[in-house]
Amino acid sequence: MPQYVDKRKFFDHVGYEPHPKQWLFHNSPARFRVPVCGRRFGKSRMSAMDEAPGLMVPDRRGWIVGPTYDLAEKEFRVLWDLFILQLGFGRNRKVKKAYNKKQGEMYIEFPWKTRVECRSADHPENLVGEKLDFAIMSEAAKHRKDVWERFIRPALADKRGSATFPTTPEGFNWLHGLWQLGRDSSFPAYDSWQFPSWDNPYVYPLGREDPEVVEIERTTTHEWFLQEIGADFSAFVGKIYGEWQESAHVTDVKFNPAWDSYVGYDPGFTNPWAWIWFQVDPQDNVHVWREYYQPYRQLSEHIAYMRNMEQPEGYHLDLAFGDAADPEACVSISENFVPAYAEPEAKKNWREGIDLVKSYLKLRDVYSPAGNIVVCDENGTPLKRPKLFVDHSCKNLIREFNNYRAPDTRPEVNVREQAKKYDDHALDALRYGLMHIFKLGCNSRLTDVYQGVGDLTPGRDAFAPTGDGGFFSWDDLNF
Repeated sequence: MPQYVDKRKFFDHVGYEPHPKQWLFHNSPARFRVPVCGRRFGKSRMSAMDEAPGLMVPDRRGWIVGPTYDLAEKEFRVLWDLFILQLGFGRNRKVKKAYNKKQGEMYIEFPWKTRVECRSADHPENLVGEKLDFAIMSEAAKHRKDVWERFIRPALADKRGSATFPTTPEGFNWLHGLWQLGRDSSFPAYDSWQFPSWDNPYVYPLGREDPEVVEIERTTTHEWFLQEIGADFSAFVGKIYGEWQESAHVTDVKFNPAWDSYVGYDPGFTNPWAWIWFQVDPQDNVHVWREYYQPYRQLSEHIAYMRNMEQPEGYHLDLAFGDAADPEACVSISENFVPAYAEPEAKKNWREGIDLVKSYLKLRDVYSPAGNIVVCDENGTPLKRPKLFVDHSCKNLIREFNNYRAPDTRPEVNVREQAKKYDDHALDALRYGLMHIFKLGCNSRLTDVYQGVGDLTPGRDAFAPTGDGGFFSWDDLNF
């Protein structure tokens, strides 16, 4: 939108008063914006009103694209009510207009050659041949990916047009990938948000604790509530890491030379060999900053590749933690890469490991230096943060967190205490790391705590495999 259009003055003139979370969207300079919203948040009005000031500028063209004309009509109705009814443009014979949802003819064309119209993705042949200044992808999660990539995105290229994707989430479909770009600072043209319904104070004055929200939660299924009201992508039956929220756990994570540095690994060949680099800060917060996820390579090839990785300033790697089912790998990693632990307890105590990871995902109250709870809005809602953070670049770990679930079973049979053995390699690598550090206490090299015992090396002696598939402990060495 041209810089000389004053959005705030226009909003004041027409009496539109966005609530605070809507202002986050209106103030964003990003070219592509993805607001994922719960029902009654006000996404249709917000998206349409954001484009309204630009319609006062000559020679602009925009589309409201819905999966059907019915769904496109919601944003169009906002603009029709504003310009045709409230501002009186309907009395001007030079303004061309139509509002016929049944025939799919909905448009407003102003005398200064600016036009906004509705298009339906049900008729993709009508989505070609235009040069657009903006597009609103109404109920974006219901669109097919190719509607955006094949038709709308190319139409924005000539004029460097913008696009908005207002929607309620529908699982991890193509829109989720677009939303992730908006959370990643390396894609400055994108911005994205998760706005639950209770962020709208006009409908829910008491926020999350509003009686209407509480009543909806009590009388609907948990998964429906999370998706439709909580704007949560990840709501489905059987999800193991229900505490996981991308908006809270995924952020920019940089290597800190002052912190302990570890890597967890899960061996594989036809399945990927997963390596997860993480650090633990002085408050025991876990910061995952890098992953390496690669099938069809021998361990020696993995080690050679990792040795040649470009490293951040001050890089160091202190220990590795992995799967006790492959003791030879642990020995090889210790001898050729970094001292490694692979204790059987870290693998066999699956439930304990799951509970440990879940405890780090749990959102906790944030306290000020004076000991007061920090709040995040005018309703006094406490600010909450987890103890585990993942960098945007760790796409495989993020995907596995989103989809990790219990195995399917018949209704009359109890669910087994395990997860589906599919797409869990990065999660296993992280779990092994956290189990070794926080449950088994394996956070020091043997040479750090004992000096001068012959030619003792962690790779060959401290981690020599035993007959039962485990490793010798300190007591086994019999000094």
